[in-house]
Amino acid sequence: MDTDEPNIEELKSNISIGIKFWLEFENKSILGSGWAELLKNIDKNKEGSLTQASKECNYSYKYAWNILKRIEKRTGKPIVITGKGGRGGGGWVKLNNWGRYLLEIYEQYLREITKIEKKLGESMKMS
Repeated sequence: MDTDEPNIEELKSNISIGIKFWLEFENKSILGSGWAELLKNIDKNKEGSLTQASKECNYSYKYAWNILKRIEKRTGKPIVITGKGGRGGGGWVKLNNWGRYLLEIYEQYLREITKIEKKLGESMKMS
């Protein structure tokens, strides 16, 4: 008899579900959780500081800028509007209507998927 058999009942409570998703545009990935967080930080940032928005995501400024450019390249449209700063530099960046739409649709899907995760998690606990 094998005594190394796991106690299934003890292990069951440690099982959960996780769902990852991303938005695609013409079969190209354009927005997942990390990139959506960057867009959210840009949108809430009143000063329009990409530096601040990128820091909040633990991204470098250059990486954050590359994300914005990558989404633009994959969709064919920019997702931000930018402005130059004064004599000392320090420009600004804000989501345009397309960028805001992508963020909103991502967040709508996220709310629905979270409900599905919760429902599946509850049904698993019952079995």
